[in-house]
Amino acid sequence: MDPLVSILRNGSLLGGAQIVSSLVAMVLMVVVSRTLGDVEFGRLYLALTLSAIVGVVVDVGLSQVVTRVVAREPALARPYLRRAAIVVAILGALLYVLLLGVAQALGYTAEVRFLVAILGLLMVAEGFAQLLAAVYQAHERMLVPALARVIGNVAMVALVVPLLSRGYGAAMVAAVMVLASCLRLALTGVTLGRLTGFRQRPPSPPSWRDLLRAGLPFLAAQGLGIFVIRIDVVILGQMADEATVGWYGAASRVVEAFNFIPLVLTTATFPVASRLWVTSAAEFQATVRKTLHLLLVITVPVAVTLFALADEIVGFLFTLASYAPAVPILRVQAVSLGLVYVDYLLVCILMAIGRERRWIAFVAASCLLNPAINWLLIPAAAASLGNGAIGAAVGKLVTEVLFLVCTLRALPSGIFGAESRRVAARAVALGVLLGAFLFGSRTLGAPWMLAAVLGGGGYLAAVLRTGLLPPDVTGWIAGSLLRRDRTGAAPGGPTELQPALAGAEGPRSADAA
Repeated sequence: MDPLVSILRNGSLLGGAQIVSSLVAMVLMVVVSRTLGDVEFGRLYLALTLSAIVGVVVDVGLSQVVTRVVAREPALARPYLRRAAIVVAILGALLYVLLLGVAQALGYTAEVRFLVAILGLLMVAEGFAQLLAAVYQAHERMLVPALARVIGNVAMVALVVPLLSRGYGAAMVAAVMVLASCLRLALTGVTLGRLTGFRQRPPSPPSWRDLLRAGLPFLAAQGLGIFVIRIDVVILGQMADEATVGWYGAASRVVEAFNFIPLVLTTATFPVASRLWVTSAAEFQATVRKTLHLLLVITVPVAVTLFALADEIVGFLFTLASYAPAVPILRVQAVSLGLVYVDYLLVCILMAIGRERRWIAFVAASCLLNPAINWLLIPAAAASLGNGAIGAAVGKLVTEVLFLVCTLRALPSGIFGAESRRVAARAVALGVLLGAFLFGSRTLGAPWMLAAVLGGGGYLAAVLRTGLLPPDVTGWIAGSLLRRDRTGAAPGGPTELQPALAGAEGPRSADAA
């Protein structure tokens, strides 16, 4: 099978699950932010951010190690998973204690510290869930973890909404998040033993030293990366009030709701790229180039729409009465989102080929630069604009530009050339036209949702007209539609999904990290 088609097939199955999951998460975010208000929502977002920064190292980078190793030799699934799980259990307990100490040292209020204590349990549960999902990812069959995430999110909404209506606050939301994560973990583990690697005779387990050494580069990349991406929230919490953190959190949650797009592609790409790097250099280069072109075509309309319709989106989701200051923040973050999408894929490629150490050096430098930028921009934005969170958003944008430049320099020469530059330039040009259409529609008073649909349809038509999508993609879509017409069901329908859900060997699928 064409590697890109394999990525698309896996991504399409995962994408459907992730869209549902993201929609459910968006509903939850809207309900929680509206009910709690900007101050209490700011506390919850601050506690979530702190637990995310500490929790990123809970698996010591072993999720990526498991994915890369098992993708190349499935029989290693059992010994690698067993030892990695032991590491996560021990480290998770230590990090939980550290998390409580950090919250105390930063001088957070009692309410925030209580939320941190609850969400520390979420940190540990998510560490185990990521490890199990890594095994499915290595087998290129991650539908089960994707569905487990959807079920967990649906259960979370089903519990949170009625409890909020009865007057419960942020602590209840945090506790339900922990329960939903445990449910996801249990559902993911049900069919784990039926994967191919668990039915093969396992070789000798890796030594503890070799296992931890393999995970250290990924640990450093993840830990430094999440520090750079999330430290702005911690600094903002120190330099501004909780309402400002709430505005920033609302805008960030809108942007993060669309992160499933690069996650779907990179999750499906990572095992394929890891395999092709050692088996076929030509196929590797062609596959990652086409994947980048597809991602560029998707990235532009998402970023442009969020930028052009930021006012309407914030008003619709959160109400402008409480969250109007989030509008300029969302506009800046929409620009950052376009860079984030590309960075996801480029880092995925670096890790697939074993060059994550170069990425670590760049991120380490950013760990010094980014806090300095935030310490300068947050008070400057507060003084001049009355909204320090705008400074934090601009700081993130500067950091993403740096990430992009450094990552491109770290890739092997020749992977992306003139063709990729042409695709990027044409996609941006179409994005400018889309933005002009959306701003014009707002000026004329057209319904913003209708404008978004019409603009998106026009963008898609222009993409197809100019041939920006790789032929593999258009061919796969056309073939899928033809099979749907002939059978009355989409590929990957009941006849294919049932074996996957049962854990039997069957069609490949994908799951987001």
